[in-house]
Amino acid sequence: MSGDESKKTDDEPDYKKWGVIIGSISGVFAILAAVNTLTGFNPLKGLAPSPTSQTSASRPLAVATSVPRTTPSRTTREPARTTEKAPTTRAARTTPPARPDFQVRSSQWNGPCNDNACSMSAVFRNNGGTGSGTATFFVLWPDKFSYLAQCSVVLPRTGENDFTTAGCVASSAQLQNYFRTHRGGTVRLYVKAES
Repeated sequence: MSGDESKKTDDEPDYKKWGVIIGSISGVFAILAAVNTLTGFNPLKGLAPSPTSQTSASRPLAVATSVPRTTPSRTTREPARTTEKAPTTRAARTTPPARPDFQVRSSQWNGPCNDNACSMSAVFRNNGGTGSGTATFFVLWPDKFSYLAQCSVVLPRTGENDFTTAGCVASSAQLQNYFRTHRGGTVRLYVKAES
């Protein structure tokens, strides 16, 4: 009897065995597709090779929830690719816009600089991309590169290669003391722009 039972399993046609295997695999993929649809989690995401590491002979792993029936006499076409680009096309790279780059073109005093305050202005050119920046105006000692007073101003949004003007009034106790002790003294103006 036992010899007859083993003979039955060997007599089953191969297409039935393959049908069971393919049906089981399709069932697993259908469950994974349902999990992906319901939760958004794709457990097969890491299994597909990245597009940059593929050779011309390799293809990405495709998951199908249904398999079309074909007869042996018909031929089927490969479905059109919607997520992968042809190997000859390159993805367009976007470059971030250039940062603004303000340069001081000219600077001037806006009236007398005295023991109350110093009013200054400057013209700036943006040699970079569109944007805004800041400018710091310094009232310097006449004989050294250290300041008596400073003020800062925001440079307005300016287009590439456009000009803008900005100014401010600087005052400090040190500036007031300098002009009180140095009647008729001179000071220098320095402007620094930052983007």
